[in-house]
Amino acid sequence: MDRGTTPRGRQREREAFARAVESRQGGDSTDPATPGGLAGDLAVVALLRRAAPLSGPTGEERDRIRQRVLHAPGGGTTPPPARTSARGRLLVALAAALCLVFALAGMSLLLSRGALPGDALYAVKRNAESASLGLTFGERERALKHLGFAAARLAEMETMTDRFRESGGGPAGGYLTALTDFDADTAEGARRLATVGVNSDAAALTLLADWARSHGQRLSALRPRTPSPVVERAGTSLDLLDRVRQRADELLARSACLPVTSGSADEVGPVPARECARAPVVPNSSTGALTPAPTVLPGPPAPTDEPTDEPGGGSARQLPAPPVAPVPPATSDRPSAPPPSGTPAPAPPPPTTTAPPVPTPPLPLPLPLPLPLPLPLPGVEVPAPAPALPGIGTGG
Repeated sequence: MDRGTTPRGRQREREAFARAVESRQGGDSTDPATPGGLAGDLAVVALLRRAAPLSGPTGEERDRIRQRVLHAPGGGTTPPPARTSARGRLLVALAAALCLVFALAGMSLLLSRGALPGDALYAVKRNAESASLGLTFGERERALKHLGFAAARLAEMETMTDRFRESGGGPAGGYLTALTDFDADTAEGARRLATVGVNSDAAALTLLADWARSHGQRLSALRPRTPSPVVERAGTSLDLLDRVRQRADELLARSACLPVTSGSADEVGPVPARECARAPVVPNSSTGALTPAPTVLPGPPAPTDEPTDEPGGGSARQLPAPPVAPVPPATSDRPSAPPPSGTPAPAPPPPTTTAPPVPTPPLPLPLPLPLPLPLPLPGVEVPAPAPALPGIGTGG
């Protein structure tokens, strides 16, 4: 075997060629001491050495290139390559991992929409429903969300019966899981929606009764097509739907009673009260709920002259007006003219009498309110002035 074909043989040939080039530096490549296998290679080396001065740059060109490099920005030094720190590499790796997780999660959610009980992605589907429920606010909205999940479980069982029609309905475990989730969502949704219907919106009770009735019919039609272990379990779900419908009808029938509920609740919602005190109700135009009519409190009785029975045992009558002082006759401040001669002296004026004060009767307590306005005033009699005497003026 030729030694040149082995790694050791090739290494020896390279070493021999290097020694021959160094020994013939500037010499003739046709030296008889040169190995025959290296004569041609050494001749090529000699030709390249002789052609180097003719093809390479001249001295002036080398100086010009050297000056250009030295005066270039950076002083002729090559900037070191930028190095990325360990922290930067870690951030890049975390960002890439986060994008990968989001991509996988989105793909899983997309693929889990059609998952059925027993599938690998069914848990992802249920977790997505729980997340959407956590982002729902309001009792009515959350109740409708639970009822929607229960309807989805029923639709999954219908899909399973269609898929495994030839094999007798398929495995019973998937049906039992769907029925368990169906009962939980039905009870929670019914309890919340019945509470809303009792407190504020009676239309929610009608919606709940219709939902329970329609889904009971769907489950009754689906029950014969399920495997035999599921038939008995489906009867429990049908009993639950009957209880929900009956409870909604009872609460709706008692919407005009006081009280509507007994104050307690069970699995399907508030428990109706046994007694029913009918109260006037008026429909609420905005929500349609039935609310008791406002009670009008009686006002205080108007005061009359007739005696009325009061808790205090007294009688109320009209208050008399305060007494008014009598008005004296008008007199003149001007001096009277002397009587003419030959005329008899005038007779003295008749004496005036002062009317006695009118006694004020005691006021009954408490005072009846409101008082009639304006208050009537008692009549005051003004005495007529004395007849005027001849020659005497009365003023004015």
